[in-house]
Amino acid sequence: MQKENIKITPKENQKPPLSLQVQETLIVISAFSNLLVKETKALKKANFKTIKTLQADKKLLAKQYHANITALSARREELQELDLALREKLNKERASFSVILEENLQALDLAQNSTKRLVNRILEAARHAVTEERQTNYSNDGKAMAYKSASLSLSIDQSL
Repeated sequence: MQKENIKITPKENQKPPLSLQVQETLIVISAFSNLLVKETKALKKANFKTIKTLQADKKLLAKQYHANITALSARREELQELDLALREKLNKERASFSVILEENLQALDLAQNSTKRLVNRILEAARHAVTEERQTNYSNDGKAMAYKSASLSLSIDQSL
């Protein structure tokens, strides 16, 4: 009796069918797109409460998206053999996702710049209000100093 070398591949090492992997990727792309659309709308309305509630899901979907796209990239040659309709749907969804992602990034950038401008205005108003106040300042030797010649230390925590 001859011994045959039989390789048994554990299930976790087996690749799922490509069509199933593409379907899962399409679900993730769709969910991620919907979340980004919601976030973009919330950013435009400065609804930071909504934005905050979306962040955990956004991180999860970003990880899933990355994992799925990486897995599909490893099977690039096989994608050519995939059903044409499914392949076209994947390409269409990825293109749509790219547009949605770009709009989201622009909205994030605008919100960030808007917040910076607001913080700078608040800081400038605070500096202006402090320097215009009439106050009695004293030198190191205890003599009263004129308002304009007094040194003024102003430090404001600028982190949000």
